[in-house]
Amino acid sequence: MSAMILDGKAVAARIKREIRTEVERLKERGISPGLAVILVGEDPASLIYVRNKERNCQELGISSYLYRLAATINRKELLELIKQLNNDPKINGLLVQLPLPGHLQEEEVISVLAPEKDVDGFHPVNLGRLFRGEEGMVPCTPAGI
Repeated sequence: MSAMILDGKAVAARIKREIRTEVERLKERGISPGLAVILVGEDPASLIYVRNKERNCQELGISSYLYRLAATINRKELLELIKQLNNDPKINGLLVQLPLPGHLQEEEVISVLAPEKDVDGFHPVNLGRLFRGEEGMVPCTPAGI
């Protein structure tokens, strides 16, 4: 088997063109895509990752909403925010930036996300669909393989 060089920049540009076209189609139908990102704490890598998501949303015409929360937020407040965003019609996609501070249980937090808004594909329903080979949100790593 010979090696194949993958031009990541070209692939990314093609994917962005496709997404931009889809966003334009949605807007023509009166649907304005919105992504909410919840960032708990000040993890340096997470800050960079979230900033990149915001930049990409802006480039693609997707509204982004960042909820920066103190690392000391309590469980009840975080879960309540997620429930509010689940019910917010301007939010089509929702993600909780991981890792979370140690006092918050990632599995519990992720399980409160509405499966249809879980853009990371980490909700148990979405992981089950992936396992069964059903259509649904696929986490980035398996999608890239």
